[in-house]
Amino acid sequence: MKPIGLVTDNICSLPENIIKEYQIEIVKTKLYFPEAEKFPEKNLYQVMQETKAFPKTSSPSPGDFLKAYKKALKKFEKILVITLSSKLSATFNSAFQAKQLLPDPSKVILFDSLQAVATEGLLVLEAAELLKNNKEIKEVLDTLEKLKTKTKLFGFLKTTYWVEKIGRISSLQAAAFKILNGLGILPIIGINKGKVGLTGFNFWTKEVLKALFHQIKHQLKRSKVKVAINYTDNITLAYQLKEKIEKGLKLKVAFISLVPPIVGANSGPGTLIAGTMPEIKN
Repeated sequence: MKPIGLVTDNICSLPENIIKEYQIEIVKTKLYFPEAEKFPEKNLYQVMQETKAFPKTSSPSPGDFLKAYKKALKKFEKILVITLSSKLSATFNSAFQAKQLLPDPSKVILFDSLQAVATEGLLVLEAAELLKNNKEIKEVLDTLEKLKTKTKLFGFLKTTYWVEKIGRISSLQAAAFKILNGLGILPIIGINKGKVGLTGFNFWTKEVLKALFHQIKHQLKRSKVKVAINYTDNITLAYQLKEKIEKGLKLKVAFISLVPPIVGANSGPGTLIAGTMPEIKN
């Protein structure tokens, strides 16, 4: 039996090949969208655009986590559970409740990433690599704690209709977004202290690909970074960004993936996201 395994939620958006390689147990969030059943030939984003309806979402239950814990503990002595930000979802709380239901709760170590999607995925991947290299759990947790406040998420929305509808940003922020867009300024959606909101502005271009590239390039002034990319229904643009980063900045993109439907339902069609995390100096 191996010492420590990983459990996380599907909001981390890690591709299947990484999940399999590191034997990560995934707990899924839930999406309810009856309107989609009326248009079986169309994908989630096509239905959202045409109906202007938005799916309902919910966090995993304690039972969902308990099932994952039991499965992981058949292969590992202990498990490290990394969740998306507790300020965005009840997922961390469900993970905590499930821990208390185990005969020996000490076998489960919880970590609140204060991140989501690409940046949460980068933290999970970092933990997986550290554990693979036989690092002690204290060193893993200390590293994650240092990195989570330096990890940056950059997202550009096609419209604020969806995030405003579900209350992720205020009507005042949405109005500001529209005004700035009209002036050729791209507002940046990111995560600050675990919460989603407007975190900056891109004044240099109205093209999302160039704007994301600029933000990643700017991060390199501080330190070399790892990069991850998420997309909704714009896969071509996502791979163009990957190529531009790898050729122009000589950085390897850690992963590129479709955002989980629950995130796409919140951000809406046309969303492109990039996350950066400083590389650890040995």
